[in-house]
Amino acid sequence: MIQGDERQLVLPRMPRVIVGGIGTGGHYYPAVVVAQALKRKNLEVIFLTRRGFLEERVAHDYGLRTFSINAHPFYGKSPTKKLFFLFSLVYAVYRLHALTKDAVGIAFGGFGAVPLIISCMMNRSMYYLFEPNRVPGRATKRFSGSAKRVFFGLPPIGGPNGISMVTGIPVRREFKDAEKESTHRKRSSSTSLLFYGGSHGARRLNDLALELQDILPKKWRVTIIAGSSDYERVARLKNGQTKVIPFTESPWQVISRADVVISRAGALAGYEILCFDKKVIFVPFPHAIDNHQYYNAEYFARVGDAIVCKERDVNAKMMIEQIRKFLAKKKKGTTSIPKDAEEKIVNYMMHDIAYEKV
Repeated sequence: MIQGDERQLVLPRMPRVIVGGIGTGGHYYPAVVVAQALKRKNLEVIFLTRRGFLEERVAHDYGLRTFSINAHPFYGKSPTKKLFFLFSLVYAVYRLHALTKDAVGIAFGGFGAVPLIISCMMNRSMYYLFEPNRVPGRATKRFSGSAKRVFFGLPPIGGPNGISMVTGIPVRREFKDAEKESTHRKRSSSTSLLFYGGSHGARRLNDLALELQDILPKKWRVTIIAGSSDYERVARLKNGQTKVIPFTESPWQVISRADVVISRAGALAGYEILCFDKKVIFVPFPHAIDNHQYYNAEYFARVGDAIVCKERDVNAKMMIEQIRKFLAKKKKGTTSIPKDAEEKIVNYMMHDIAYEKV
């Protein structure tokens, strides 16, 4: 090999990477997985959080170094809260200025991404966007044109400006380990249904589960992830066939034991369920922005053993009939979703960083 070429392979010090994980679990859990993958490449990684919020504790639990900013939502808020958003945005960008200088940013959507993006733009630092949903969010639409790349968890509807690619959604290692274990688990004689409303629950799904519990066969068992706000009511109304959980940060344990899952269609939750090749009935939240849950569910039904039911059409009689048909039907086949999204994202980033440095 020519000596000159060898010298080009010795890169300068790699920049730090700022990972924006502010928001809901659909934002910070994939962000944590990518942050860990970046750390394995011996990069300096700093994870953005809000002080005292769940994403801060989750980041610390996974051994990540954090930096807190005061980010607030904008859309759908009162004029007073929108004004507060602008003041907090200016202050957050000011605090991030030194951190993002000569750094690389990757923002995982939502209102919490905006301060990181603007700070990177002001410092002319390279930044990336990750969009989990098929319908791009407002931050993705607004800032995709100046991003180095936009990574999509699901195939988008109406792609944004700039360079974009579908990588799949980064899923925590615990899901992958539990999926392997579940393939060897002995089949139970009873049928297990899981109603999965996510961290905040879904009152309509909770009510549906309570209606069903009184007409289900005796050997069927119901588990409801009810959400903390609705837990006491659901726990009071359940019968002996039903188990109620307020919320769990390790949902892989209950998903792996279910025969059929009835769930909303948030991008991350749906993706995690499909990792287990489960039979799924998706009931998209009808008031989701831009109806994005419906389009997520439509995709999940194409690639997995899943169907979509609109909430207005759902009732207990219809649901039990659908579950019976689902259980009697031959399995559709192995779900075809990528399970190495974090590696794809990090490889693209490392290639871009190396190209910029050479």
